[in-house]
Amino acid sequence: MPRLTDTAPERRLVGARYRLDRAIGTGAMGCVWAGTDELLRRPVAVKELRLPPGLTPEQAADLRERALREARTMAALNHPNTVLLYDVAREDDRPYVVMELVRGVSLSRLLSKHGALPPEALAVVADGVAAALQAAHEVGIVHRDVKPGNVLLGADRLVKLADFGIARSVAETTLTHSGALVGTPAFLAPEVAMGGELDPSADLWSFGALLFAAAEGRLPYESAGDPLITISSIVHGPVPAHRQTGPIGEVISRVDGQGPVPPDAAAGGPAAGARPGAPGGGAPVRGPPP
Repeated sequence: MPRLTDTAPERRLVGARYRLDRAIGTGAMGCVWAGTDELLRRPVAVKELRLPPGLTPEQAADLRERALREARTMAALNHPNTVLLYDVAREDDRPYVVMELVRGVSLSRLLSKHGALPPEALAVVADGVAAALQAAHEVGIVHRDVKPGNVLLGADRLVKLADFGIARSVAETTLTHSGALVGTPAFLAPEVAMGGELDPSADLWSFGALLFAAAEGRLPYESAGDPLITISSIVHGPVPAHRQTGPIGEVISRVDGQGPVPPDAAAGGPAAGARPGAPGGGAPVRGPPP
């Protein structure tokens, strides 16, 4: 797996068009590169997806086709609060996902450096993520891994929800073969932790957990790093009290099961009722500097 300081070998081209310049993120399912679209001469992010080991040729082919199908679905999602998908390329029989390059910092990193967000910044982040989820749910897309690490705050302070779908479709097949859970334990909805379906309501529960972490500066369920204890607490434990959330506390209560989902939640997609009402989902974040 490339390190974050690595440059691409010989600045190689993917799909005879996208130059990989340097690694900017790594994970279990592959690597994200900062690159350049040589045809349009614009910066891009290129996600290199790794197929799980031990697959038969038929399973590998199915995964590649599923990635392409999901990319076609993602192409229908064009929203200012989502990272845009540009293209899908193949190189050495491996899929690469080409996306908008967001120059900024993740919410996870911002919380690590500065702690809980001030109320105004929290409201704008909440509205941006809710707007992105609403747009996705309206076209039948479920994110499946809503967490601070997938929320990007651009250099212009625009909130972007990243990592929709493509890697998740690979992870779903990994679940079938290994029995592992899909998603990040601290932000996993109870029904998903119990083996249920990943649907829009699971996204909303994860959204509430994300807001809790951003408002309180800590995870909603802390377990000294033991994912099994985290999952047990999510499924069996009480919903943790949130003390620093202010008006956003009502949103957290609605989406994480402490209160009824309002009647307008069904209008315009399940995320519609979770909008905290901050003006302008695309408004810039005015929080602490990254």
